[in-house]
Amino acid sequence: FFFQLLPPMPRKNDNKPVDYPRQLMIKTKIVQRMMKEVAAYEKEIVDNTSKLKSMESSGADEYDIKKFKEVLAESVMMVPDSKSRLSKNVEDLEVFVETAADKDGVKESEWWATQEEVLKTYHGANDGVENKDKDAATSVEGLEEGEAF
Repeated sequence: FFFQLLPPMPRKNDNKPVDYPRQLMIKTKIVQRMMKEVAAYEKEIVDNTSKLKSMESSGADEYDIKKFKEVLAESVMMVPDSKSRLSKNVEDLEVFVETAADKDGVKESEWWATQEEVLKTYHGANDGVENKDKDAATSVEGLEEGEAF
């Protein structure tokens, strides 16, 4: 009886045109948030590692150290997950940018420049990490002539 008094719920209009500038804003903000999340987890790992070392050197309770190691391990486990979600969202943004670039109002949107900046930052940070890892793996500094690495 009560449900008969309520007006019918409006249905979602699936034929509504896509608001490309708004979608660009949403996708850009998602990537920004994910980049902050990855950075926060990585900072947390560095901070917690130094705190763990100080706990161990100061002779803290073994139980506290064990629990703190568990906290640190959880943070370490979150980084790969966050990075994979970030790369998925970056790919989603890049595909959207390719398909929406010729739509009305997209390039004029304030978010067009923002997404370019965000993607440039993402790719710059990832290229640097990959190159640094490759350089570290093939570094020959400190080796004597004829010594294998």
